[in-house]
Amino acid sequence: MRLIEEDLKYGDHIYVRRKGLFYSHHGIYAGKGTVIHFKGAVKEKKDPVVIKTDIESFLNGGKLKRRDYKKRLPHVETLGIAKEHLSKKGYSLAFNNCEHFAAYCATGKKKSVQVHNVVGVIVGATLAIAAFIGKKRTRTKEV
Repeated sequence: MRLIEEDLKYGDHIYVRRKGLFYSHHGIYAGKGTVIHFKGAVKEKKDPVVIKTDIESFLNGGKLKRRDYKKRLPHVETLGIAKEHLSKKGYSLAFNNCEHFAAYCATGKKKSVQVHNVVGVIVGATLAIAAFIGKKRTRTKEV
């Protein structure tokens, strides 16, 4: 079933995939065809600020998705938090990105699944390389 705007509630955490499946852009549905989210000048990376835009601009041709939570703040409170952050800056890819913002509005906790996954890949790769180097050194000493 395809999610459409009429399925949304004010305060829903919504997102859209960008650049294939590489990353997602997140925001809070503000009703009447609008979304509150971080947006920057050049591909959302130059001096991002929390703004309210129309949902079509937010989606940019992508497919609308909603993040559901087992435990979340009431939708009215979520929207209120998002509105309080309008015009605020302080974007950080690792610590305060659009997903952190939307999750914080919806749950009161800054969390980014995307950042968590990237950190997991980096840690896993680092451990694999360290194990490989360790085996190589052990073999070299034995010879």
